[in-house]
Amino acid sequence: MSIESLIYDQGLLESLGAISRRGVRSLLESLLRPPRRFYLRVNTLKADTTTMLDLLSASGTRFYVDEQLPYAIWIDVKGPFKVDLHDKVVVADKKSAESVYVGSDLYGPGVLRAERVKAGDEVTIVTVDGRPVAEGVAIMDGKEMAEHKKGVAVKVTKSVYATPKVRELPGFNEGLIYSQSLPSMWAVAIASPSPGETIIDFNAAPGGKTSLAAQLAGRKSRIIAIDRASKAEKLRDNLIRLGADWVNVVGGDSRRASSLLNIEGKADLVLIDPPCTNLGVIPKLYDTKRLADAVVLSRYQRQFISEAWKALKPGGRLVYSTCTLTDVENEANVLFAMELGFEVTKPYPMPREASYNGLGLRFSPEDGHPGFFISLMVKPYA
Repeated sequence: MSIESLIYDQGLLESLGAISRRGVRSLLESLLRPPRRFYLRVNTLKADTTTMLDLLSASGTRFYVDEQLPYAIWIDVKGPFKVDLHDKVVVADKKSAESVYVGSDLYGPGVLRAERVKAGDEVTIVTVDGRPVAEGVAIMDGKEMAEHKKGVAVKVTKSVYATPKVRELPGFNEGLIYSQSLPSMWAVAIASPSPGETIIDFNAAPGGKTSLAAQLAGRKSRIIAIDRASKAEKLRDNLIRLGADWVNVVGGDSRRASSLLNIEGKADLVLIDPPCTNLGVIPKLYDTKRLADAVVLSRYQRQFISEAWKALKPGGRLVYSTCTLTDVENEANVLFAMELGFEVTKPYPMPREASYNGLGLRFSPEDGHPGFFISLMVKPYA
């Protein structure tokens, strides 16, 4: 893969260059590679880490405990490997191709084209511009794939990079483990959710941060998970599977959370992980963005921050996080929050993989991590 597949305008390139320690080319090259480690979270509502490691090891997959977070376990990402081009190909959409690139199976909804493919055929999964990302065996006929049937369309046997197929790991169906990046886990860990607190996740789907907050705070906490009504059912199902059945799932616009929930000035902790330009999500096979996209989204993101100010009680905490890299969506939004009255707090403990710049933590793809930003803030007492 080449950085020519990342089509960014000059303004965005300059913005990325300003936050890179090694230059914009180094940063762009890092976006093409997956993280060095693949992480899972052990759901301690249902299992303990030692038992889970033994269960995974017995199935042939050895994970290791993270050096700082005791419920975070990891395995090295292997590759790159050469993928052969078979006579029959299946074209996957961007999101699916990027998942397949690191070892996931291809599901029906992610298929764009599968001409002449029959169930049982050996196929190559390719991007829209024909770049091979994996080999596999077709589980469906091409016609079924083109109709976006649910379920596995191609069982992947070899991919450019290799990570475990999470859905096939022991404990997944029972909710003992959850696929979550290390920075995403830190976004909740530094907030220290505690028993007895009222916690609101403003952008809760699909439930990773919400369920970790539930895991850390326990059943004596009051947790509210808000996201669009279209996402509420799947969010609720995930939380129930993970044993966080006491969490109150609300389908609605969290930019009006305080009035929607009649909770103005009552929350101890608010989590915000708003829609963003996703520049830190890796690996990228291709991408097209402008600086203007980040500017527009930053205005939208600030609406959640303003609402968090209303919902929090004095002394309450806000964690603002994104999976993107631009200053305008990250540090500039923290400065906006400070104008509202928030005070930035230096996290403790500090994740050893991140750098702290006084406004927040940054995880960089240049260091082999997903690109991520986290800021911990407090609403001061009057």
